[in-house]
Amino acid sequence: MKSTFGSRAILRSCVSIALASALPFACRVETDQPIAHEKPMEPAAQEKDAGTPCELVFGADCGATCTNDGNCRAGLHCESGVCHAECIGKIDCPEGDECSSAGRCIESDGIFLDPAKTDPTDTSEPPVCIEGQVEFKAVVPQVWLLLDRSGSMSDLLSGTTTRWAALGAVLFGDPVSATDRGVVGEFADRVAFGAVFYTSGSTTTGCVLDLESVALAANNYRHIRERYNKLGPTGGTPTADSIAATIAVAASSDLTGGPKLLVLATDGAPGTCSPGSLNPTADVEGEVTEAFKKQIQTFAISISTGTDIPHMQRVANLGVGLAADAATPAPLYTATSQEGLKSAFSTILTELPRSCVFSLNGRVATENADQGEVVLNGQTLVYNDDNGWILKQPDQVELTGTACTQVQEGEAALKINFPCAVFTPVVK
Repeated sequence: MKSTFGSRAILRSCVSIALASALPFACRVETDQPIAHEKPMEPAAQEKDAGTPCELVFGADCGATCTNDGNCRAGLHCESGVCHAECIGKIDCPEGDECSSAGRCIESDGIFLDPAKTDPTDTSEPPVCIEGQVEFKAVVPQVWLLLDRSGSMSDLLSGTTTRWAALGAVLFGDPVSATDRGVVGEFADRVAFGAVFYTSGSTTTGCVLDLESVALAANNYRHIRERYNKLGPTGGTPTADSIAATIAVAASSDLTGGPKLLVLATDGAPGTCSPGSLNPTADVEGEVTEAFKKQIQTFAISISTGTDIPHMQRVANLGVGLAADAATPAPLYTATSQEGLKSAFSTILTELPRSCVFSLNGRVATENADQGEVVLNGQTLVYNDDNGWILKQPDQVELTGTACTQVQEGEAALKINFPCAVFTPVVK
């Protein structure tokens, strides 16, 4: 059974944090809804944002010359010698039609394979509980990508490729390849991704923290790629402020129940937007320490070697709960090429901590959860025990303490069962 997540939603807003000062704090805001006090857009900005949906989503790839669909990137098809998208989503097509993976409106066959629903033509009975046949699977991790877009990201990483271009190619794939979806596309069905692109600017009133965010969601490749395509390198590197803002959101939300992780990718020594801050590097180290206390691990990627490597090593250590100067340090990923950057992201995502939360194919009557049986490596675990298991939600079992540690350290034989008297199967 596939786990189903909430609807995707782009947070076209800045994430702000309360700073301990009266100095004004500001950030740029984008929204799909009109704001009453918003100033009219300048003509130059109107021209910049103008364009067809195809151009807005695919940029220069929309209109590229082609001889067949294979010459166009995913989401486009070849029409009259140029790559084109008739539709971006179903909403762009006539009623009853679907939008194909090549951006064509096609006639629907009337059968929609939504993993959250049964086939509308299926007249079979709802699932029936069978004693001893409770199905379960580990929930997917929740990963926030915190990505530096300061002005130095326009510097070359290797050859003629800028750090910003290399980051985009690694995360979202080669823009000229229809099959390359980068590491975000590769892991999209196994990881719920969110993204925060961070930088800063300045005004007459002080520093402006500028965060462009895409909310955490399953299968979030397209939305994060679209946001990246609209941005470019500019401004400073307020890393500590950006970590604090991102963690504030991550700590207060729980989309899948899986482990929470922050992947920080930056190319420079940190600056700050916090009034009165005297040591931006110490601020960053303090923020990842606080994140770990909130059960959010941080993994660090240094894009090039200009990031203050000793500081980044301390960030990597503190991010996973080690001492800042741990004798056996945590992995620090330093990328001096696009290939190295891809290896860093791939390694982190491949080695994500195993989840201790398991999604069930039904719901448990919470008042009778103690009738369940959870067996790990042949040992029956105790319900509501610090080293046993709990019912995190009516459809989720979580292992705790040493039981969780066993699962995270390697392969584990796990059995979960509830009697039909307290368990109701559902279609997921």
